[in-house]
Amino acid sequence: MNTISVGLLLEEHRGEIAATWRIAAGALGGEPALGFAVAPLLRELSLALREEGSGRTADAWARVAVLVRSSARPAQLVRETKLLQRSIWEAIAASGQPVTPQERVAVDGWILDALAECVDRLERVRQRLEALDRPAGEAGIPRAAPPPLPRGTRA
Repeated sequence: MNTISVGLLLEEHRGEIAATWRIAAGALGGEPALGFAVAPLLRELSLALREEGSGRTADAWARVAVLVRSSARPAQLVRETKLLQRSIWEAIAASGQPVTPQERVAVDGWILDALAECVDRLERVRQRLEALDRPAGEAGIPRAAPPPLPRGTRA
């Protein structure tokens, strides 16, 4: 499958896609979860599509996930990702360039895998914060107990 052309289209329309997404995400209200991550996500997606099989996608997802607002709710992140996906396809459709079903599957799959990485990171952050808030015994950490006293013999 050759996704180089879609990667180039994404690179060419990256600013337009990000601007369209920002408007749509702003309508959701609140601070966007992907606010800092959209531009790098589009850049990494573009590079991944142009460099098929390079193996850099796992690192790309991790780099994007770090930029997601850590206090975001997973549902908010999913909604914003849906808006980003829609912004991508609207920009490409407006360019008049044909996209094959295989190319669309590749783009959508990459975005969903990035979303999964972001949600997974949010869950790890949430678990760490909860562990810090709990007393030591409740966090699954055993309380320190003194060793048993040795049994003495009476003389």
